[in-house]
Amino acid sequence: MTHWPVKHVLRSTMMVPRLTAASFAASLAVGSVLLPSNALAQPPVPTTDTSRGLSIQYVDGRISTRPLRSSGGMWTPMFPRIAGADTSSEGMPLTTLDVKHVVDGQDVVVTVSLSYGGPGKNEVKVATVRVGPDRPVHVNELRAFGVEPITLSIVTIPATVEYAPEVLSVSGQVDVRAETVGPNASAYRVVVRNRSSIALMWLHFKAYRDDRTAISGRPRGKRNMPLIAPNGEHTFEVVSSSVGELSGDSPGAWKPLDRIEITSLLWQDGLVEGDPEPAAQQGRFDASKATQIRALMTLLRDARERSIASLRSEVARAMTFDIETRQFRDSLLADLDAFDRTQRSGDGPDFETWLARTVAECRQWAARIVVPKS
Repeated sequence: MTHWPVKHVLRSTMMVPRLTAASFAASLAVGSVLLPSNALAQPPVPTTDTSRGLSIQYVDGRISTRPLRSSGGMWTPMFPRIAGADTSSEGMPLTTLDVKHVVDGQDVVVTVSLSYGGPGKNEVKVATVRVGPDRPVHVNELRAFGVEPITLSIVTIPATVEYAPEVLSVSGQVDVRAETVGPNASAYRVVVRNRSSIALMWLHFKAYRDDRTAISGRPRGKRNMPLIAPNGEHTFEVVSSSVGELSGDSPGAWKPLDRIEITSLLWQDGLVEGDPEPAAQQGRFDASKATQIRALMTLLRDARERSIASLRSEVARAMTFDIETRQFRDSLLADLDAFDRTQRSGDGPDFETWLARTVAECRQWAARIVVPKS
């Protein structure tokens, strides 16, 4: 096997040198699980079923298959439109097809949506269908949106010769190892160990086949919490996929990953190690999120001067930046609906208590956002 040298850095509490690595590829969302320290000696329970996959077949013959997680999804800008159809919505172009799923016993419940103006933006639900092991489903509802139907099916992923990819870390204080989840190349478990006395906020990785980036991602903590505590460990799974032409019952060729590299990371003190571009991207992302959080705090501080209906209308237009901010907004809307009905929030506090708690929660969230040092 070819070895790919990556510089390692030893971090001290006094000074840590900065490193740069190759520029990064576009990130894909990757699910992650934060483990307690007493789980170090225990193999984590796989979250991916490597024996079955959800296949998406397009009318042009392409088929994409990913192993099944208990819940998950994918989006793509590459899907056939109906010739001559207007696929825009309210002046915004159709940009992505989104397929989310939840495993329910032997079946998979799949929700198909379309986004306009960018991935995850102005999302319109098209259909929710139940796919069984022997029951492929044709999503013909897409035709009403100017998109050719897709076919969803559950397929068996064959066992193959599998091996663990080579792993490399840009930091000498971060150890990484990888192993296959099952008897094929459809999913890998990556375990990252932080040997520093400083928490790690996020990391960026690339997974390669030969010299080409096959998968990249950026696991990070929920609501800007640290991803890995000092001397802690974090486990996530890298899910591969097969893409090809449909041939009988085959889900396509599953190609193994050759190596996985941690190419960039951010410490809680703002120090960046490795490729600076992911840090710049994440910094811009978090700055926009912080702006929305501060705007919500201002709105809530003036809430006593508004009616519940007026406040709800304002909150409904706030916190739209990403899935985390939207989930937080939706929880506030549910509480405001409860206040409107019963004068109490969903979990009991009166309005003044709820308001003080929510403002404090926003303040703490904004304070956790770490600005990368230049």
